Amino acid sequence: MSVADAFLRGAAMTVETTLARTLSEHQALFKQLVDSSPDAIMRHDATLRCIYANATLVFVSGQPMDTIVGALPQELPFVFDAKAYAERLHNVLRLGTASGFEMEWGLPDGTVRWCQVRLVPERDAVGRVVGVMSVCHDITAHKELQAKLEKAEGLAKIGFWELDLASNKARMSDHACRLMGRLPGWSPTTEELLAIHSEEEGKRIRHLYETAIQRRDSTVQYDYTVVVDGEVRHLHLDAEIAYTVKGKPKTFFAVSQDFTERALADERLRAREQEYRVLVENTPDNIARYDRDCRRVYVNEALVKWLGQPREALIGVRPGDHIDAPQAREYERTLALALSTGELQEFTYRLKDKDRRDRTVHLRIVPERDKSGEVISVLSIGRDISALEATERRLEDAQRIARICHWEWDYVTRRSSISRVGLDVLGLSSNGDLTMEDFQAIMLPDERASTFLLYQDAFAKRQSELSYEHSLILPDGSQRETHSWVRLEYGQDGRAVRALGVTQDVTDLKALQRQTHQLEFYDPLTSLPNRALLHDRLKLAMADANRQGGSVGVVLLDIDHFQKINDSLGTGAGDVLLKSVASRLSQALREYDTVARLGGDEFAIIVPQIRQPSDLDVVASRIKHVFEASVALNDTEIFVTASAGIAMFPADGTEVNELMAHADAAMYHAKNCGRDNFQFYARELTATALERLKIEGDLRKAIERNELELFYQPKVELSSGRVVGAEALMRWRHPERGLVPPDRFIGIAEDTGLIIDMGEWALRTACTVARQWHDQHGKPLKIAVNLSPRQFYSGDLVATVSRALEDTGCLAEWIELEITESLLLNDRVDIRSMLEALHGMGFTIAIDDFGTGYSALSYLTRFPVDTLKIDRSFIRELTTDRDSAVLAKAIVTLARSLRMEVVAEGVETALQRDHLGAWGCHLAQGFHYSKPVPLADFVALLAQWTHNGSGG
Repeated sequence: MSVADAFLRGAAMTVETTLARTLSEHQALFKQLVDSSPDAIMRHDATLRCIYANATLVFVSGQPMDTIVGALPQELPFVFDAKAYAERLHNVLRLGTASGFEMEWGLPDGTVRWCQVRLVPERDAVGRVVGVMSVCHDITAHKELQAKLEKAEGLAKIGFWELDLASNKARMSDHACRLMGRLPGWSPTTEELLAIHSEEEGKRIRHLYETAIQRRDSTVQYDYTVVVDGEVRHLHLDAEIAYTVKGKPKTFFAVSQDFTERALADERLRAREQEYRVLVENTPDNIARYDRDCRRVYVNEALVKWLGQPREALIGVRPGDHIDAPQAREYERTLALALSTGELQEFTYRLKDKDRRDRTVHLRIVPERDKSGEVISVLSIGRDISALEATERRLEDAQRIARICHWEWDYVTRRSSISRVGLDVLGLSSNGDLTMEDFQAIMLPDERASTFLLYQDAFAKRQSELSYEHSLILPDGSQRETHSWVRLEYGQDGRAVRALGVTQDVTDLKALQRQTHQLEFYDPLTSLPNRALLHDRLKLAMADANRQGGSVGVVLLDIDHFQKINDSLGTGAGDVLLKSVASRLSQALREYDTVARLGGDEFAIIVPQIRQPSDLDVVASRIKHVFEASVALNDTEIFVTASAGIAMFPADGTEVNELMAHADAAMYHAKNCGRDNFQFYARELTATALERLKIEGDLRKAIERNELELFYQPKVELSSGRVVGAEALMRWRHPERGLVPPDRFIGIAEDTGLIIDMGEWALRTACTVARQWHDQHGKPLKIAVNLSPRQFYSGDLVATVSRALEDTGCLAEWIELEITESLLLNDRVDIRSMLEALHGMGFTIAIDDFGTGYSALSYLTRFPVDTLKIDRSFIRELTTDRDSAVLAKAIVTLARSLRMEVVAEGVETALQRDHLGAWGCHLAQGFHYSKPVPLADFVALLAQWTHNGSGG
């Protein structure tokens, strides 16, 4: 062997020695790391025998190493389900992929532990799977916490879920699934969550979420109902919305709580309050009388209507004679109990009414006695308690949203535990264990004794559940209202050993209930009584007047031209005006008069204790005086007037609705008499009001019945005599009334809002005609369409116009949009942006009837106006009145200076036409050329016009 060979051989041996030492060190380090791992680790070879176990596994299992190493799965004493474990090992060997699952272990001391197991395939140098590494992580504490959470959820009737918008899947707690009538494990999509609601409720909830996301709200809450096993559950939901950094919604985390029982209790309380109300109003409940044999001997009319059966079919029978059901028999037993004991009984009856709707009736069964005191019959008084309200909260993260906490008290060790949020809810200190004295210290002194007695009574009766409300004093001195649900557990000796409770802060809920009661009967803007309370007080006043032989006056009052104030100064100014009028009316009238706001700008006044109609003159004088002073709106002093109608009980009506309708008719008569006056009811006014209602009702059907029609009036270019466009004017061809004049229905359409749909129809129709004209003649004919201010204030006008163009294929350049001056006067940003958007699309904007409104010429430079239309009132006297001529010429000059087009309306003579042409007016329309005519006549007119060469 050469020296070089010897050197190389020695070097190789040195490398091998170094590698062997390094490998040994790495193996030792690996073993140290594995043995130090908090997880239990073992390795299985291809036969599934354990070939290695770390120190943690030996310690946790309590088994010696030689018992574990070399054992098959079924020989491992701590593995409960060895067969399933062996199958999972085999699958990893066969498939070569990792696997994860949960498994129970049994320890030597008899306890059971839960482990999260991860099986990983081990491969040799060529990649073949030769074994499996098993890593077991102890999750027993997590399982116990999960079990407590589920127990607390069930006790509090709460459930939570989280919706991931990226995957469109929700993770539901088991109790949340049960609350919604689904099996645990339900993982719905967004649409499946909405599908548990009725169609109407689903739309409402979707709108709530869309609105919240649009406003970037972080929370949403609402009430909803679900039907489970045929029963309606009332739930309340609190949700948090998480957003991405770009502001997109990412997840919804929600908590639902079922408190149907409490809602039922609240409804019973309202029912008892309703008893007094019904008594005052002489309105009977559903009442039936039963004799000693539990047979009906009397039913009132309300019960006859409720059940939808003839009275004779209900008399002489028992409740169970026609209904063979456990509930009917139980009701009979309750009747018999009241008859035998002479004590008042209560019963809840669930049934379907005559319309087959589910109803729940709460019955009070009152014994009736004869002179000797013997019970001879019972009176059953029933009230509908079907409408229930609900609200709900949950635990941990949900506690933070719902202000709910859970707590435990051990009566044996005298130790307690409470959730973190509970410390905040109950205002307790987090230092050390809490004692009973700590709990008592935060309670109101007046409630401590009653709460102690409540628990003592529950212990004596071995009650398993307890529910009560109580108030707390927090360290900052504030008072909170809470509701607690408690589950009591007892030992074998019958003594209480543990209390598991859930307490919810319901302060805001109680305040909301009180606020809801306030809003139910009062107008939120003016704080005056609303329509509902007005009707109640009017009923009482009429009943009182009927007993004493007196009269009651009803005044319906409407502010004149209120809509113009809103249009010109904005709705904010309108609200200020309404509050000012409400305050002045309240101060001007007597204490026992009632001033109410019915909605919009309409007020009503009840004047009781009237001896003669002339007494109302004093009230009318006071109301008149209210409107004599000015009102400051947007730094502007304005004067307003009002029109009022007066009706008297009993002369003008004996029912509330009748009296109100007659006062309303009188008010409209006051408007027709020039406004700013009072009118008493006259019977011919009712016929006028009915005629208006008939027109309104027919008008609502006019679009779907294709009764509306557009007439077209030509617009003529004065310099050439050519027809260059037309104004589209709406007409109504009624099947019975014939062609209804615009002044008979346009005002009603504006008042009722029907003008929005009618205006959209007119725009689409005009666009269709413009497109057809272009296709047939190869040149455009610009058609002017009138837009109502209501179309700007309601809905998305720009989107509506865009759809009309897209659907008809019309170009914006073929249409001119006519608006009124009043729309521009208050310089609203949203109106300006809509007009700029329409102008940017290619429409020309025209101001109709220019010069007749509250003109502020500066708006002509701020808004995208292309055309001014001179009102016909100036044209009518153009050649006979110098002032009219000067004004008309000034408008033409102004428009031309601003590079606007001028259109003269109402041109009736050649002399008027010539004057306008000489001043430089661009276009004219009027009877001199043609009145508005149907489309077919307009087409024929244009053909004749073209043939003759002009229309002059």
